[in-house]
Amino acid sequence: MRPAKVWQLDIWPAEKAVISIALVVGAVDLVQIAYRGIEVDWSGYGLVFGVALVAFAAGQLYRRSGRSARLGAALTCTSIMILFTASMSVFNYLLMPIERPMIDELLVRIDALFGYHWPDMVAFGAEHPIFNAVTRYAYMSTMPQLALLVVVLGLSGQVRALHVLLVCLAITATMVVAFWGVFPSHGPSALFTLPEDVQRAADPVVGTSYGRELVRMAQEGPSLLSPSEVKGLIGFPSYHAALACLAVYCARTIRWLFPVYIVVNLLILPGTLIHGGHHFVDVPAGIALFLIGVWLTEKAVDYQYKAGGQPAVLAQELGR
Repeated sequence: MRPAKVWQLDIWPAEKAVISIALVVGAVDLVQIAYRGIEVDWSGYGLVFGVALVAFAAGQLYRRSGRSARLGAALTCTSIMILFTASMSVFNYLLMPIERPMIDELLVRIDALFGYHWPDMVAFGAEHPIFNAVTRYAYMSTMPQLALLVVVLGLSGQVRALHVLLVCLAITATMVVAFWGVFPSHGPSALFTLPEDVQRAADPVVGTSYGRELVRMAQEGPSLLSPSEVKGLIGFPSYHAALACLAVYCARTIRWLFPVYIVVNLLILPGTLIHGGHHFVDVPAGIALFLIGVWLTEKAVDYQYKAGGQPAVLAQELGR
């Protein structure tokens, strides 16, 4: 009799690196939750991790069976992104309550040097409803853009670009959360109260009430951890700006998608100011975060491929 074939996971080097980060962060999350006795929406997170597990299992099935390395890469990386995003989001929340002084007052003073005043920016949006609406939808498109990019890169066989997207997301998210943990900021929505007519006309995603809730959470800490109640906590640097740059960078080899991503992500930058409740300096800082992150990522992915090898099954499928 032939010995039974042992079914093994087929996880490529870049994927292993991000899984490792996600698992370490997740373990720290669980220890903190148990120690602090924080209430958790376990069913909500169970659903999130269930989706990630199904996507991972499907990805591995396609990859190991040889049916489609491309679909396997897309599904596997999708599952890893879900796992990493959820664990890092919880970690970010667990950094509260915040005992360190916020740096928003300093950022407001820096903004003033450029003549920027956040309520005036939101008022500009209120006075230009079409521009306001377009930038709002652009601002809210960040995560759908990345999800689409994972699918397109995977199915088109651009595995290196897919791994750059995955690793850069992990590196920049880790950097921005770590920075925020030391130098916390919420953005000007936590400092300024918008006039009611401006608030009503512009309807910013991050407005006065959102800012007040950020202040409350910073003082009291999270009362409930739930994937349905996640808020963007980080002001400086703007992670939306970093992700906009990342989306354009990773889409540059996709001819039909690249021009669309340029337009949409350029609109995200003013959308970050109007609808994201950000200081002006948050945006260039977010771009700088991307530049540092992508430089580190390119080095890391090259090293991983040299150490672990280009995935042979994908090379065979593409005829390389």
